[in-house]
Amino acid sequence: MQLVEKELVDLDTDVNRYLSEPERRIFHPNYTSHSITLRRLLSHSASIYVNPQVRNTYYRPNDDVFNESLAEFCFKYVNPNTPYWLPKPPGTVTSYSNEGTALAALVVERITNMSYIDYVKQKVLAPLGIDVTKVGVRLADFVNTEDFVKHYVYALNSSHLIWWNRQIPQLHITQIPGNLPTWLHISHFGFSPYPSALLRMSARTLSVYLQMFLNNGSNILHSRSIAEMRIVVGGGLISPYNQGLASNSTGRRLPSEFGLAWYWYTMSNGRRYIGHTGAIPGVLHLMLVNEKNTLGVIVLSNGDATEPTDLSKEIIETVERIHMTLFECFDVNLGHASAFRTKKTLIKYFFAIFLIFDTFV
Repeated sequence: MQLVEKELVDLDTDVNRYLSEPERRIFHPNYTSHSITLRRLLSHSASIYVNPQVRNTYYRPNDDVFNESLAEFCFKYVNPNTPYWLPKPPGTVTSYSNEGTALAALVVERITNMSYIDYVKQKVLAPLGIDVTKVGVRLADFVNTEDFVKHYVYALNSSHLIWWNRQIPQLHITQIPGNLPTWLHISHFGFSPYPSALLRMSARTLSVYLQMFLNNGSNILHSRSIAEMRIVVGGGLISPYNQGLASNSTGRRLPSEFGLAWYWYTMSNGRRYIGHTGAIPGVLHLMLVNEKNTLGVIVLSNGDATEPTDLSKEIIETVERIHMTLFECFDVNLGHASAFRTKKTLIKYFFAIFLIFDTFV
C-alpha cells in the first residue's frame, strides 16, 4: 500500500507491467482476458490453486528454501503452463493462495530494487521503532536461535509418525524418546513462498505492528490505505471456490470475505473480526482486530492444526476461545463486558502468548 500511495503501482493493473518479464508473462491459461492484478493477488481472487501435496514440498530444512530466489519460485508455480489454476476466471472466486502473496511480494522487489524482507524491515518495521535485528525470515538472520520456540506435534500411536514422514519426508520428523503417546519433534524449517508465512518475530514485536493498524496507519500508511485494506473485495459478491476443495478436516475456519492481505473472520459467537490466521506444521497463529478497530488480540502458538485429527480441532477451538474471551473482557463496546472494562484510550490492544514449551516465537 505504500507503493500505491506513491503511485508506483496500481492495484488494478496487470502485474506483468511491473514484473517486466515479457518472455515469462503470468496469466490464467483459460481466461487470458482476465488480468492477474495486485488487488486479485492480495484478496486471493486470482484463481491460483496449488494442491496440498505440492504445497507440502515447499517446506525445507533450515534455510534451504533460500537456495531458490523468490522470482524462481513464482515463475515455477504461477505461470500459464502449470495446472495450478482454478477453472474460473480471475476475479470471480476466492481461494487462499500463498503463491499469490509471494507474487505480490515479487512485485515489491521489482519496483523497489530491494529484497522483500529488506523492504519490510526498512520501510515498515524500522519506522515503527521495531528492532529489526530481532526480526527475519532466515535462521541465519539471528545470532542465537536457541531461544526460538520449537515445533512439536502429538502422536497418539506410531501411525502418526508414519503419516507425517509421508507428508513431508524432507523435514525428517523424529519421535521424542519415550513410549507412545508422545511428542514428535520438527526441526526448524523454511517455506518457499516465504513472504506469506515465514516472518519470525515475538508477539510483543508483532503487537507494535498491530498498533499501527489500530492507529489507522500511524507514520507508515495513510488512513485511507487502512480503510481500503478492510473493504471486502467485490462487495461480498465474490464467493469462495468449491468449499469441498478448499476445506480441511482440522476444523480450521476458512475465510470467505477477503480484504487486501487481511480478511474478515467470523467467530463461533457470530462476531466479525479482521486479521489473519496461519498454520504450518507445529505452528498456529491468530491475530484479529474487532470490527470497530479499537482492540486487537494476538495469539502465537506452537500448537499444530495441520494434521487432520480431533486434537487439531481442539487446539483451534482453544485459540479461538482465548480470542473471544479476551475480546469479551476488554472490548468496552460489548454490552456484557466484565469488570475488566476500562476506557478504550487506556486499552488500545492486548496481546497474548499461548505457547506449549517456550516463550519466544
